[in-house]
Amino acid sequence: MDSLHQNITQALGWSMLHSLWQGALTYGALCFIYLLFPKLTSKSKYALALGGQFMLSLAFVITFGHYLDTASTLNEAPVHYKGALSISLEAPSSILNVLDPLLPWMSSIYVLGLSFQLVIFSSGLSKLHYLKTRGLSVVPTTWNESLLAICSKLQIKQRVRFHLSEKVSVPMVLGHLKPIILFPVALVSNLELAQVEAILTHELAHIKRRDYLLNLLKVAIETILFFNPFVWLLSRHIETEREHACDDIVMMWTPSPIAYAQALMSVELLKTTPVPMHAMAAVGKKYHLLHRMQRITNMEKKRIHARQHFIAVLLCSFALTAVAWITPKEQPIIAVENANNLLIVEAPVTTHQIPPPVTAPDYPPLIQDSIKLRRKSEKMLTDNMKNMEVEAKKIEAHYNSPEWKEKVADIETQAKRAGEYFNSPEWKAKIADIEANARKIETYYNSSEWKEKVADIETQAKRAGEYFNSPAWKAKIADIEANARKIETYYNSPEWKEKVADIEIQAKRAGEYFNSPEWKAKIADIEANAKEIAEHYVSP
Repeated sequence: MDSLHQNITQALGWSMLHSLWQGALTYGALCFIYLLFPKLTSKSKYALALGGQFMLSLAFVITFGHYLDTASTLNEAPVHYKGALSISLEAPSSILNVLDPLLPWMSSIYVLGLSFQLVIFSSGLSKLHYLKTRGLSVVPTTWNESLLAICSKLQIKQRVRFHLSEKVSVPMVLGHLKPIILFPVALVSNLELAQVEAILTHELAHIKRRDYLLNLLKVAIETILFFNPFVWLLSRHIETEREHACDDIVMMWTPSPIAYAQALMSVELLKTTPVPMHAMAAVGKKYHLLHRMQRITNMEKKRIHARQHFIAVLLCSFALTAVAWITPKEQPIIAVENANNLLIVEAPVTTHQIPPPVTAPDYPPLIQDSIKLRRKSEKMLTDNMKNMEVEAKKIEAHYNSPEWKEKVADIETQAKRAGEYFNSPEWKAKIADIEANARKIETYYNSSEWKEKVADIETQAKRAGEYFNSPAWKAKIADIEANARKIETYYNSPEWKEKVADIEIQAKRAGEYFNSPEWKAKIADIEANAKEIAEHYVSP
């Protein structure tokens, strides 16, 4: 039992150490991909970051299983082959000998940290369940109609619930199989219908992309690899690109990006509580929201972040160095059995004389071929370097051109104006008015008068339900149905058909009479008399 515990401790400690350079390599590779393909869509960046995080967790599990199997194999090695030659995994550096006693402490810290992360994870899930079942109210009818229309446009076939909530301060999506969208009550009087539809499109985009389920997977990986800083860096990329991808979907269906940006700003200003864990909220951190608004309104500055690229190169170099440093080398050892039947690994005492290698004959053609190949590769490398220098000069010339500087100056001027406007007394007065109206609405919906109205409506609805289920109403319905059947029977009877035929005959006779010469003569006589009377009264 002690041996098994020691094996698990050693395997867990080494897996944690290896996870650090694996994370550095994964994050560096992600930054290099962003550098090589600067026009990647947010959807592709999100998939790459999430895939990198998943590969990092898979590498951690594989490394743990590898070290656990290796330790078990060494413990179960046969001891009756005294003097047999075997393989030893010995670190090439004395620093690893210093790290080896620290592995049990690292494993203990990992278990404590994992327990703490599991408590946080469970607390977040219970908070989401509380929000899904408490403080809900009905949304306006026009909002429900907009929800159905947007679901049809985005081809979302599953049923999505939509409610107002007193417990949240920002719009959010909860659940995967039975998703529910929650809007704060304060947004009822502070957003126009176009802004509500834009935010609804954003939340429904999360549902269409299954972001809630993938976010739970991300949080599970964060819980397991909480000690690795590169996991949190990848999570930051995932959260950023996830919101950008949903914003892209909104921009496909929203005619006015300014209205969407104003809606996000209004939601941010009305936010009073932090966003719950694991929820898909419309707004997040303030600096990220500013970047999103610049991106939505095409005010984002597209610059090459040399610092990030330098960090990526540094991380990849560190990861490759760690691989070369930690990779063990094979050395022959002799396994002997002591008096207590314990396996002891010792270095061999007897040295063996290694014969000198046989001198191989010279092969001039092969040497010439290798020289030609090397010159060709050097020429290709030189050409590539020259092409890269030319492209770099073009990029530098573009970013130093007056046209680009004018664009940057224009963007900075617009950003400054926007900042001055949002800091102006007029805007602050509007915000204060919005907050006052929100408090009035909240006070009204929490007042005893509103609760009495709701109770009265519920009582009337209950009475109406009881009346429509009562025997008296059922008797009336039965009487109406009986009269309808009697009327239908009468209109299908021969007596009614005879009356209809008689009416048709009389109408036909009247038509023939009104078209007869006799009737036309009477009409002509009447017109002549009328003309004589008119001439008489008009005459002097």
